[in-house]
Amino acid sequence: MIRRFVGLTLIAACVAFGQKPAVPMPTALNPEANTASSSPESLGDLRWIDVFHDEALAQLIRTALKDNFDVQLAVNNILQAEQQIKIARSPLFPTINAAFNPSRGLTSPSSLVPKVLGGGATTTTYEFIGSASWEIDLWGKVRHQTKAARETFLASQANRDLVVVSLVYNVAAAYLTLLELDKELEIARQTAAADQQSVELTRIRMDGGVSTMVDVRQAESLAQTAAHAIPLYEQQIRQQEDLINVLIGRNPGKVLRGKTIVEETMPASIPEGLPSSLLERRPDIRLAERQLAASNALVEAARALFFPSISLTGLGGTASRALDNLFSPGTQIWSVVGGLLQPIFQGGKIRANYKLSKLQQEAVVLQYRKTVQEAFREVADALVSVEKLKQARIEQQALTETLRDESELSLVRYQGGVTTFLEVLNAQGQYFSAQGALAQAQRDELLSVVQLYKVLGGGWQQ
Repeated sequence: MIRRFVGLTLIAACVAFGQKPAVPMPTALNPEANTASSSPESLGDLRWIDVFHDEALAQLIRTALKDNFDVQLAVNNILQAEQQIKIARSPLFPTINAAFNPSRGLTSPSSLVPKVLGGGATTTTYEFIGSASWEIDLWGKVRHQTKAARETFLASQANRDLVVVSLVYNVAAAYLTLLELDKELEIARQTAAADQQSVELTRIRMDGGVSTMVDVRQAESLAQTAAHAIPLYEQQIRQQEDLINVLIGRNPGKVLRGKTIVEETMPASIPEGLPSSLLERRPDIRLAERQLAASNALVEAARALFFPSISLTGLGGTASRALDNLFSPGTQIWSVVGGLLQPIFQGGKIRANYKLSKLQQEAVVLQYRKTVQEAFREVADALVSVEKLKQARIEQQALTETLRDESELSLVRYQGGVTTFLEVLNAQGQYFSAQGALAQAQRDELLSVVQLYKVLGGGWQQ
């Protein structure tokens, strides 16, 4: 028996203080980066107001942080966890009760002589009793349960930060997507208007004998292609506005815009920071740490069940047959009782409960390591996306400018009778598609920075 208790003590001591498990640490979040220039500063250290410079977007985020239901639920969970701390630590204090018991009954010198025959008497008794009980937390069961409740409270705060990070990202991403759809709608309308002018000019040329009906039909098909895209973009814009309104806790309606997708900017320099700083900044890692600390405390609380419980109970008060003599000298009654309860046999319940808490603690350790490893992967992927999507946007911008020049040149060649109208149609169709692709590339580049900001643990700072 002694050997078993010693072994349990040594095992529990390894996790009693919530030490972080060892996690392999990469030398850099971006393997292609120069590790000598790594800085402890990071994009994730910035407040969201310092990252997003569009006042319309900033106002949407402010509204979301105030009215979003997920944030309100997370705050409610914090308040519940705070009350759980008080409940968990309450056994550390004595339990005190008071009772006032008046009673009235028949007393008789002989139970065979009823009152109707003249025997016995009616008596009234008054009692005022106070009692107190207290379990001495000699082995720390209640203290460790209280610590687990505190760690759960801190975990609920980290979860609130995690909800805020996701919300800031979702609002920003939805808003940037909305601006990209606005741009594509603008391009479609401008293209449809320009193509309609081409139809009119082609009709005039046909009337003058320069063009044919085939040219007119081809011009009409190009205009119809652009016009067909307009209601589709309008539909997507309305649905995107509805999504944003849900995120900010409002009913469907219009969403105010600030800058266009072309005018939107992000921080020019993006320091990635040191890998170790992620362990302190990302809310999901802090949440896993607090859950681990809570599970460690619960292991200690389960271990304490092997040891005896020591309790003290005291009772005191007065008893009298007359109410006016209830608190007179000589009517006091009292008693003090001490008790020790040592569990002997409970069908293996205590041992199974301890083993279960150990297995749960091991599962939380694995979850912590998985969370950290996933965090490093997300940051590495986001850094690559920022770099490569910027390059893709630059190339798409150059391609769009080339196709614009080609479209203008083909129209001049057609008007000069050098080429057919089919060449004009092909060039204008490619330019129309390239403009939409450029708007998407601009959106993707901005979203990559927002994603990097999220995975670096930014957005929850007030």
